[in-house]
Amino acid sequence: MILRLFKMAVEIDFWFVAVITLMLVLFPESHAAACFVMCILHEAGHLTAMLFTGKKAEKIRLGYFGMKIVTEKKFLPPYKEAFIAFAGPVVNLILFVIFYFWGKTDFATISLGLAVFNLLPVTMLDGGHILTAFFPDSTAVRKIGIACAVLLTVLGVAVAVYSKENFTILIVSLYLLIGVICDK
Repeated sequence: MILRLFKMAVEIDFWFVAVITLMLVLFPESHAAACFVMCILHEAGHLTAMLFTGKKAEKIRLGYFGMKIVTEKKFLPPYKEAFIAFAGPVVNLILFVIFYFWGKTDFATISLGLAVFNLLPVTMLDGGHILTAFFPDSTAVRKIGIACAVLLTVLGVAVAVYSKENFTILIVSLYLLIGVICDK
């Protein structure tokens, strides 16, 4: 399904709706809705930075495992590309501070987690985009991403074995590992 928002196409995949609905039905007492809103604000941070740098968004894609802004193929100086990539995690850090001082530590923790996760040096995340802005053809950036995803997978296995019920880190790490291996 494609919608228009401020003259921009927003492409919503069926699986995105299915995953969000499943999360809200299975975990109604959790903070899934708040996490979704924080992700939208994160992407709004990227869009705001793009306005300041002159890069245009062609569309926003809501897929089965997140949101992605598809941009024009205009190349900007590395510091501008890094600024755009860093803007999303900055929004999450600002939300962390607001929620923390408001006494909503559970929301603060979610926001901090989103910021830290997105700053991992994996090419499909903001941290990887920051590194790629300065080292665009570097195989070292790819190797760092693979190493990070492997370490996160090991951590995910350890948490899953220790807790016997929390597979979140493992699932996310496998997604990252597959993504970074397939990213050429």
